[in-house]
Amino acid sequence: MRIDAHHHVWRLARGDYGWLTPAMGVLHQDFEPEALRPKLLAGGVGATILVQAAPTQAETDFLLATAQAHPWIAGVVGWTDLSAPDAAA
Repeated sequence: MRIDAHHHVWRLARGDYGWLTPAMGVLHQDFEPEALRPKLLAGGVGATILVQAAPTQAETDFLLATAQAHPWIAGVVGWTDLSAPDAAA
């Protein structure tokens, strides 16, 4: 199976994409897994890995929930605060 190792999904209403402004043009819109899936299939890609687009725990939680709801999402590259006092070593 072919796996694409880097995709972003986001919902602007979540509010933690400070870098994603109207000046970003076509990127300033929601990108949902339902729109991605047909493009993956057309390219012969059976699965993908989601990569965080915001440096927040909420973003990581959003991506993990998205992956759980879509079996063709094979993994998540999330974010965590490695400087937090309770961060696991």
